[in-house]
Amino acid sequence: MKIIAKNSDLNKNSIESINNILDMDVSVSSAFRLMKVVKELTPLIETKSELEKKITEKHAQKDENGQYVLPLDEQGNKIEGTITIKNLDMFTKEMKDLMDINNELQVDKINVEDLGLKTIKTKDLINLEFLFEM
Repeated sequence: MKIIAKNSDLNKNSIESINNILDMDVSVSSAFRLMKVVKELTPLIETKSELEKKITEKHAQKDENGQYVLPLDEQGNKIEGTITIKNLDMFTKEMKDLMDINNELQVDKINVEDLGLKTIKTKDLINLEFLFEM
């Protein structure tokens, strides 16, 4: 069965978890299949990231200098690392539409037992649930 990866599953944690598994002593065939997955996922993650930035740019409120307007806390202080969104409903809809896209990879799901691992981090399995047959 081919791997179907939802955009919401594709992020830097996905690649990091694959790399964590590749750093372990996995079978050669599993390592080969995981490398194929990385080659297919990398451009998908880059494209998704670019579209996230475009959606954010489109909906972010900016001042007269083109700088993002930062929201204020209850004391009137700017909240660093955040931005003000002009139309939260439209922004949310566009982001949801992007995250709901399914991508079919040209690689079959990997049986976890085929990896030949005695242990694996739970967070890596959770991040990569879409890749494995359990």
